[in-house]
Amino acid sequence: MSDGDYDYLIKFLALGDSGVGKTSVLYQYTDGKFNSKFITTVGIDFREKRVVYRASGPDGATGRGQRIHLQ
Repeated sequence: MSDGDYDYLIKFLALGDSGVGKTSVLYQYTDGKFNSKFITTVGIDFREKRVVYRASGPDGATGRGQRIHLQ
């Protein structure tokens, strides 16, 4: 997918106390990796992921996927 080639843009902002795992959750979701020895992030960390969501109907058929860009 190129820039602007999506159906939905979702911007997610995680706020919280230092050391609670905001960056760890972010990296786990975007990269599928967990680092137990993460250094505390100071300031801002930005990641993005593009997914295609295909909902199935009551008969089990799936329609065109919705392209979602998560930031």
